[in-house]
Amino acid sequence: MPSKAVKTGFVIIAVGTVPLLLYIAFGPADGNPIGLGLLAWASWMVGGIVIVVALLRSLFGRTR
Repeated sequence: MPSKAVKTGFVIIAVGTVPLLLYIAFGPADGNPIGLGLLAWASWMVGGIVIVVALLRSLFGRTR
C-alpha cells in the first residue's frame, strides 16, 4: 500500500503536467509553451524526489 508521501509525489507530478497536456490538446497550433514545459519538468523532478525519499524511508524504517 503506497504511503501518503508517495501519493503526494504523484499528485505533484500530475498537477505540474496537466497544464502542458491541456495546452497541447486545446492550445493554438503555433504556440510555444516553454513555461508549461519547464513547469512539467520541475514537477517531475520534485515529485520524483518526494517519491524516492518516501520509498527509502519505508524501506529503511522511519527515523522518528
